[in-house]
Amino acid sequence: MNNHTIHIGDKFMAVRVRSVTMSERGQIVIPEDMRKDLKLGPGEGLVLIEKEKEIILMKETDVAKQLMEEERYWKALSEYSLSRAWDEKEDKVWDAFAKRELGRK
Repeated sequence: MNNHTIHIGDKFMAVRVRSVTMSERGQIVIPEDMRKDLKLGPGEGLVLIEKEKEIILMKETDVAKQLMEEERYWKALSEYSLSRAWDEKEDKVWDAFAKRELGRK
């Protein structure tokens, strides 16, 4: 087993490097100690992501959690941006145009 610590900026990350062999059917075995540490059990949903000639393997629950966090971020950013843009003078011009030309209230 190869364990490494990588220093990135002011953070340290523990990294384990393992080699596995793929079967004729394309199957691999995740080493037992990694399954245990990551709390991976039988029937666990996993997501494979191909990115720049690499394969990233993540738990479905982690992917869903990450997507929810990103959705909250983009929603908050959108609301902030719209609130800043909503009171612009140009909006009053377009509101007047819409009332006059389109009969909107």
